[in-house]
Amino acid sequence: MRSVLDDLPKAGNFSSIESSSSGQHSVVNLEQPRAQYCVGDTLSVQVNVKDYRGNPKAHGGDFILARIHSPEIQASASGQVTDLLNGSYRVSFHLFWPGDVLVSVILMHSSEAVGILRRISAHNYDKIIYTGVFYRGKKKEQSQCGVRLKSDKPLCEYRKKEDAEYYACIPPKTLPCSTLRTMRSRNGPIPNMTKDEYYLLSRWSSSSCQTGSFFSADAISRCLKDKKLKLMGDSTVRQWQETLMKMLRGLKYVKPYDTHYFALAVDPKKNITVQWKMHGHPFVTGYNVVKDQCGYISREVDRVAVGDVVVIGVGQHFKPFPLEIFIQRLINMRKAILRLQERSPQTLVVIKLENTREFGSTMTHLSDWFGYVQNLAQRKVFRDLKVVLVDAWDMTTAANTFAIHPNSIVVSNQISLALSHLCHDA
Repeated sequence: MRSVLDDLPKAGNFSSIESSSSGQHSVVNLEQPRAQYCVGDTLSVQVNVKDYRGNPKAHGGDFILARIHSPEIQASASGQVTDLLNGSYRVSFHLFWPGDVLVSVILMHSSEAVGILRRISAHNYDKIIYTGVFYRGKKKEQSQCGVRLKSDKPLCEYRKKEDAEYYACIPPKTLPCSTLRTMRSRNGPIPNMTKDEYYLLSRWSSSSCQTGSFFSADAISRCLKDKKLKLMGDSTVRQWQETLMKMLRGLKYVKPYDTHYFALAVDPKKNITVQWKMHGHPFVTGYNVVKDQCGYISREVDRVAVGDVVVIGVGQHFKPFPLEIFIQRLINMRKAILRLQERSPQTLVVIKLENTREFGSTMTHLSDWFGYVQNLAQRKVFRDLKVVLVDAWDMTTAANTFAIHPNSIVVSNQISLALSHLCHDA
């Protein structure tokens, strides 16, 4: 498979701050402005990027997000950015509603910063350092673990041969490898970076399908009656369960549950089940995660019963690692979805794409550029499958919600889109 990164424009090489792309000095203009636009028209703007000296850039590769919005009616939509590869960009907006609109363009990362992110991400497995805790009786020992470890000595290796999944630990002093129980993580140092390189009405409507109005408790209850919803992935898809519980009074947690790994909620009267389970390693958290509590999604999909509804949301915990780790996980998920659809062709599978996150997130580990690339990878791996893509990236860009856990309005819109595919006649 051709690499997702190969499909992106070549990023610029960093030489100095002054020669890097500057949002302050760049210019945004309407292309072929007209006195009046109609609903359904396309509004195009051109972004001419300049460096900190005010000189036009001669190459592309900048990471840009754009939106139009009308605050007085709480309407917004994201724009489609086309890199013209010469320092200019065309941003196209579909005009969905009447009235005045404001255009917002954000230079998220200069092309030089993108080049740095690509460089430090490739084959760098040490941005996240794991500490494994081994137990036997009252005895406890700690050791370093990781997705890939460099060691001349034999390692404790933990493999899923059927899925080519792998991580390892340096053997503890006396305890055997089989006694590994928990792992926690912390950020590792980033090598080969200079000092200068650190410098750098509230409802969403799909433009590609007809969405239903699943915002009321009654409409959601009718849709989910007698159904089991299996949520698999990170905490951004766990939000679906939390939001549904706030909206549906009869939906309650069933003990035992642990919001870090697994949570089951049931409405016995309406026979609704909503289960969430965290995806398997890698995960990025300071908590001690019991390794056997988090299963690989491919194995969880193999356990799905006929008639269950599957929602998968992954990506945020993979950002610090080379893209190949994420793609391998996606390929395993793809194979599992195909196995599921072979035995249960009518089962609905929903893929929730990544959403944007806080501007203050550690750029070298968690930049939204990594999320953008991982979303491209998901679209590529799942493009020919019968699955529903919930474009959380588009939703959060349009809503200008830069938060790893978006607000309840955004999450409700994600759920509504998924239910539109589940309950066409509700």
